[in-house]
Amino acid sequence: MGTLVVGHESFCDYHTIQAAVHALEQQDLSAPATLYILPGVYEEAVRIYRSELAVIGIGEVEITMNRYAKEQDEAGEEIGTFATPTLFLGGSDLLVENLTVTNSAGQGPEVGQGVAVYAHCDRTVFRNCRFKGHQDTLFTGPLPPAPRERLTFGGIPIRELHTNYYQLYQYCRIEGTVDFIFGGATAYFEACEIHSLPHASEGSGYITAASTPLGQSYGYVFHQCFLTAAPGTAPVYLGRPWREYAQTAFVNCRMGEHIQPSGWDNWNNAANEATVCYGEYGVRNAAALRPGRVAWAECLETGEEPFSLKNVFAGTRFYEEDVRKRRT
Repeated sequence: MGTLVVGHESFCDYHTIQAAVHALEQQDLSAPATLYILPGVYEEAVRIYRSELAVIGIGEVEITMNRYAKEQDEAGEEIGTFATPTLFLGGSDLLVENLTVTNSAGQGPEVGQGVAVYAHCDRTVFRNCRFKGHQDTLFTGPLPPAPRERLTFGGIPIRELHTNYYQLYQYCRIEGTVDFIFGGATAYFEACEIHSLPHASEGSGYITAASTPLGQSYGYVFHQCFLTAAPGTAPVYLGRPWREYAQTAFVNCRMGEHIQPSGWDNWNNAANEATVCYGEYGVRNAAALRPGRVAWAECLETGEEPFSLKNVFAGTRFYEEDVRKRRT
């Protein structure tokens, strides 16, 4: 198994993450590899295409970059959302642990969107990570079949399309303002803090913008998560549909008072209300909460959890290894 160390110390194999990734992508791609990152701030955009890789931060590790959608390329054209990620992951069977990934571009009309993590990956576990940004912090691939406002999505070149996009987020902190968790993956968030920030326009915030493909069994599931907000944050919606078959569920979660009483938004299209699958399960005092929630989303106080982590993530190597460690 290939193992490399990145850090600012003289004994490290490489001093930049991307250089180490490039070296690992020249090795046997079928053999598991591990990349350790020593403490420090790494100002670079990182693209990882290989599979069978564990990327593990030791101590305080932050990867940061400041690219933004309104930024212009050499031709004077805006680069768009999907060219902005600080960290891009394109493979499968990945573990990302103990990293802070930041898009530091800020927010406002002159900035637009700025992605911290572009997770175009399958069978991937994110553990003890922190993702920082504003609008569009975390993108969980795949992209929808086609864009609605431009000819192409553009951005980071995609080398591999996966049959599934199974992603597990454990004990992570994800922060942002608008649609800061978005995309089409089957993504399970376990005991994560979902932290809303004040929006520059002082308008409403939105946590999720799922684009779940038609026929996919699951979209986003938040299990035993904690929904918090910074002081001064305007009311925040749990989600709105980036595409019409969006699926998002909050199961046994705890929510702050910043959540909009209605809970969900239809993205200015009433037709979405008939196609989305939105729900809250294990809600405390759901009887009192229900009158305020939109009628087209479920809100239940009791009942068994309708989602199975084991079934969805069976075969995800790094999850199964963690389960075995807990049992021994």
